[in-house]
Amino acid sequence: MTLVAFVADDFTGATDALWQFRRFGLSGSLVTDVAYLHDRDDVIGVATTARASADPVASALPALRAVAALGPLAVQYKVCSTFDSSPAYGSIGAVVAALHREGLARSAVPVLAAQPEFGRYTWFANHFVRAGDEVVRLDRHPPARDHPVTPATEADLRVRLGEQGAGRTGWLPAGASREAYRARGGDAAFVADAMTEEHLRILGGLVIADARDLSPLYCVGSGGLSYALASALATNRPSLATRPSPADRSSLAGQPPPAGLPSPAGSVVLGAAGPVLVVSGSRSPVTARQIDAAERAGWAVLDAGGPDAIAHAEASLREGRHTVVQSTRGPSRDPAGVGELLGRVAAAAVRAGLVRRLVVAGGDTSGQVVAALGARALDVAGTLAVGGPVCVLAADDPACDGLEVALKGGQVGGEDFFLRAALGTGSAQAPVNG
Repeated sequence: MTLVAFVADDFTGATDALWQFRRFGLSGSLVTDVAYLHDRDDVIGVATTARASADPVASALPALRAVAALGPLAVQYKVCSTFDSSPAYGSIGAVVAALHREGLARSAVPVLAAQPEFGRYTWFANHFVRAGDEVVRLDRHPPARDHPVTPATEADLRVRLGEQGAGRTGWLPAGASREAYRARGGDAAFVADAMTEEHLRILGGLVIADARDLSPLYCVGSGGLSYALASALATNRPSLATRPSPADRSSLAGQPPPAGLPSPAGSVVLGAAGPVLVVSGSRSPVTARQIDAAERAGWAVLDAGGPDAIAHAEASLREGRHTVVQSTRGPSRDPAGVGELLGRVAAAAVRAGLVRRLVVAGGDTSGQVVAALGARALDVAGTLAVGGPVCVLAADDPACDGLEVALKGGQVGGEDFFLRAALGTGSAQAPVNG
């Protein structure tokens, strides 16, 4: 039975959300189309490309309606922890407004962007990012500030949501009481602060407890919100088999999860695989450094815009070389065209039997590559870094079915991320014990 459902505005974020639920021992799966939805797991997610759309409501709202029909306690609209959106593209505020306009959200929508383990924090509704040894305001973090499509011009998320048409947006301090949470009921949305995982757990308990009256309760946030919801559900493991009673749900508020939770995902070493193919449409300097590290280690690095990119990639893989096909370095190109090309590169290599582990860098690129592979669903097998899980792809094409795919956001992972992908020795995390 479905306890929580989520709709992600891009594919990399979707796999991060699924990982957060799976690490707490919840069963779950991620589908690429609402036609594949089912109610066999604790958690079900739908990956969309709303973040890259000028009309994200058209992409997200049908999926939000579809998952709500499964009867979950809560429905999360999963967004990036750097709040990638603008009034013109991927507007988070527009989705919040649509939830109210369509009568889906019956109270204030909690918004949590913070993801402390990933270096994302919110305080007094202002969002901050860890960059190396420093923590800087979101609008002073170069990858976010200088994003070519959704630049972060403001760190106060209330202002960002207001600019995007969300309506009156309030603020909830970290570690707030149930009374303070309820007091935000007159807002269209409210931004929740969090600096620590304890703050996430408290908020998760409040949200799930409130769902007893508003099921499904709609909320918006990063993988930090997925963590918050998962920890609240895991607090009361016996109730997962059946719908919690109102008393059970109320008891979830503010409690930490018990020790020793099983974790079917992420605690195993995947093992080496080769050759590995990386396709990158990301423009992040983090991804550029990862490509540089792979090149120093002897990987072949090919320009996605070069002649015969598919043929050269296949030739490199046939030689047994780990290979990167990228548009990260060099002049900026049309994102849609790059994503379509990288999807063809990946599909050709997989269907030729040249690769069984694929890494895709870039949120928008990931959606196009997964579509090119004909995926209908993904499940988590392990993780290479926070926000960088490895998934097993389900597809009707036998060549693509069972493929291991890591969908990596631009700012995810250390410089050795691609090297870890080849070795299968990523930073697999132990079960969450609170």
